[in-house]
Amino acid sequence: MNIAQHDIFLRPINISPNIIKSLEVFTNLLLRWGKIHNISGAKDRKAIQAQIEDSLLPINFLLPFQTCIDIGSGAGFPALILACCYPKSQFYLLEPRIKRIAFLENAILTMGIHNVKIIPKFSDHVHDIKADLITSRAVCNSSTLIQKSQHLLVDSGYYLLFKGTNTADEHKTINGLRTQIFSYHQRTFIYTQLHNKNKI
Repeated sequence: MNIAQHDIFLRPINISPNIIKSLEVFTNLLLRWGKIHNISGAKDRKAIQAQIEDSLLPINFLLPFQTCIDIGSGAGFPALILACCYPKSQFYLLEPRIKRIAFLENAILTMGIHNVKIIPKFSDHVHDIKADLITSRAVCNSSTLIQKSQHLLVDSGYYLLFKGTNTADEHKTINGLRTQIFSYHQRTFIYTQLHNKNKI
C-alpha cells in the first residue's frame, strides 16, 4: 500500500476557461436551489467552491478511464465536476432521491454537459452497465459499498472513495485489494483496484 504525501496535491490543476465557466454556472445554480431545497450542505459560494476544489483533487493521481459510475451523486460532487474535466469519458450518476435527481437534471442541461446520464436507482438494483471507475463520496462504509456495487466494475477497474479523517482507516476493511491512500488536509482518498479473484 502506498500512502501519498501532500506534495502530490501541490501540482497545479490546469482547467480550461470553458470548464471554469461551467463550474461557475454550477455554483450559481446550486446557490439558487439551496435557497429552496436541501440539496447540499454547502450553502454559500465559498463552501461550494471548497467542494468543487475537493472534487478536483483526484485529477492529480487518477489513471485514464472510459466510463465512471458515481454512487449517491447528491448535489453532483464529485461526478459533475469530474465530468466537466473528462469530456471524453461517460459518467453514470446513481441517485435515487427525487429532489436531487431534479437538481442534477437541471444542472446537466444548464451546464451543457453531454457525457452524463442519471440513473434513479441504488447500485444493487443496476445490472445493465459497467465502468472502469466507480466513485463515491460519503455514502456508506467502504466494504459495504464495494460488496453492493462490485458487479458494476470491470475486472481491474478502480474505486475512488472520498473519506473524511474519521473514516480514513476504512481501507483496512478491504484487504487483498491493490490500494493507494492519498491524503490532503481533512480529505483522504481510497483508490483501490478490484480484480475478479479479489472480489469481496
